Amino acid sequence: MKSYADPVAIEQQLRKTQQEISPNEARTNLFNLVVYVDGHDDANLTEALNYLHGKRPARVIIVRRDAGGETRADARARCVTDKDDKILCIQEILISSGDDKAGEAPETWTPLLIREIPVFVWWLSSLEGAKLPELFDDIADRVFVDSSLAPDPLKFLGGLAGRLASLKTPVTDFAWSRVAPLLKLTAHAFNAADRRPLLPEIASVEAEGGLGSEITLYFHWLKSKLDWSGQSTAVGKTWTMKDEGGAPVQLVHRSPAPLDQGFHVTFVTRSGVKVTLKDSRQGYAVAESSQGDKYTSVFRYQTTGEALLAEVDRNASDRLFLESLGHWA
Repeated sequence: MKSYADPVAIEQQLRKTQQEISPNEARTNLFNLVVYVDGHDDANLTEALNYLHGKRPARVIIVRRDAGGETRADARARCVTDKDDKILCIQEILISSGDDKAGEAPETWTPLLIREIPVFVWWLSSLEGAKLPELFDDIADRVFVDSSLAPDPLKFLGGLAGRLASLKTPVTDFAWSRVAPLLKLTAHAFNAADRRPLLPEIASVEAEGGLGSEITLYFHWLKSKLDWSGQSTAVGKTWTMKDEGGAPVQLVHRSPAPLDQGFHVTFVTRSGVKVTLKDSRQGYAVAESSQGDKYTSVFRYQTTGEALLAEVDRNASDRLFLESLGHWA
């Protein structure tokens, strides 16, 4: 097989660059991060790596899928001194996958991995036709995806749920990370003693705002926690579920938009009580019921960098995420 990235040359280039930036010994790398990226995701990737810089030393291999021309590789290092006067470096290797798509093949970048430390693969790219995470079995310790990048998030998540029992490589969805603050807000809103009896009485849930992948995950979290049964449907169409007693529960998602642009969720019980959750867009959210009580909570979303840092520090996929996928059918 033709070598597109000479491991010896890359190591020499990294060593030379790192010594020029920081003559002192740098802290040992904690993990390998391989990122598959398309051009439109540059901003997310830059923000995430800038956030990671100075917090965790790592080797980052960026595979650019739409580079064109010949497949080629380059390397650089960025170093900073932390609060303990230790040198932390991010070693970046950029593989520009050319017209032959050779840079996308794991055989191109696996020789560049640092052995004996975790390997995380982040698919920050279109999920159309991607067989994930199986593509990286026996290579990656975990695979990160974003179901909002799938042409049909519902189909992608349903397919992932159907293969859950046989997956060899743990997978994490960044759409789940984005919806996590809404899950927490919902749990707190119904945690008060006078609101808990409302849970088994829920007859409908309407969500406005949020991407299709985010609200799909939100609805499936509700389904798993409240033991509802039934099939999910496309954005804009009504999901008809049944609660534990067999009574119908209707779920609908309207006005799809990024979750951080605001949301409004309305729960209606069989007796007509309404509970609404709304992002104020001013650093807090409001939970209010038609019975007159009101609850406010500090509310903020993780940036992509914060979500990435949390995931590389985590030992496994989020239990609640896997639990929600397990209740898909």
